[in-house]
Amino acid sequence: MSEPTGEPGAQEPSRQPYQEPEPYQEPTPEQLAERAVRANKATRGALAGILGLEAVVTLLVPRAIAFTTGLGLTRTLILVVLAVLMIVAAGLVRRPFGIGVGTVLQVLFVLTGILLPAMFVVGAIFAAIWGYLLSLRHELVGTPGGWRLLVS
Repeated sequence: MSEPTGEPGAQEPSRQPYQEPEPYQEPTPEQLAERAVRANKATRGALAGILGLEAVVTLLVPRAIAFTTGLGLTRTLILVVLAVLMIVAAGLVRRPFGIGVGTVLQVLFVLTGILLPAMFVVGAIFAAIWGYLLSLRHELVGTPGGWRLLVS
């Protein structure tokens, strides 16, 4: 037999008997509402992050093209203005109209493929991510579908 360690006369901590875990309970309406609020904030944050990444990519386009054919002043200004609009829209995503503004900028970003054909591919990738996040938000938050998805 082993002797208790520690000070003489000290009692060993009592051990709790094994308790069965509680069975699964359906979440209350308050818990579901809290989850929807958290999901809404998370998806809006992800949408803002996508717009920020697109702004960086848009600003890198003139640098990449400068090594080949060059863009010229007009095309460069178009890309810089688009990048600034994306940064502003990233801050506006938390507003009810912010997702609609970001969606319009997605279309403009894809259309930068007119300036550089490779941007059609990059724009399509970002637009696909944007669409996925909107559908995920629709499922998690329960936002309305169709055009109303853009203003909620």
